[in-house]
Amino acid sequence: MAVLSCSGNSCSVTLGGTGSLVQVLGTTISLDHIRDGQATLRVGRETFPCTDGVTVSTGGLRLHCTKVTTDLVEFTATRA
Repeated sequence: MAVLSCSGNSCSVTLGGTGSLVQVLGTTISLDHIRDGQATLRVGRETFPCTDGVTVSTGGLRLHCTKVTTDLVEFTATRA
């Protein structure tokens, strides 16, 4: 499952289920897995941890994780 809502250079994203993916501002982001309250997002060939409140920058994007449950992750993506 992938839900995407964008306005300008900012997008709200929800990914549910391992392997779900979405094209965000020209970049493909997928959910690698969720374990112990931490999601792992794949951006290109790199993976990044995603927990509530964590922000990472990669591939010209800034990802801010807002919610992680047992089966989905929510984050915002903006141009870096």
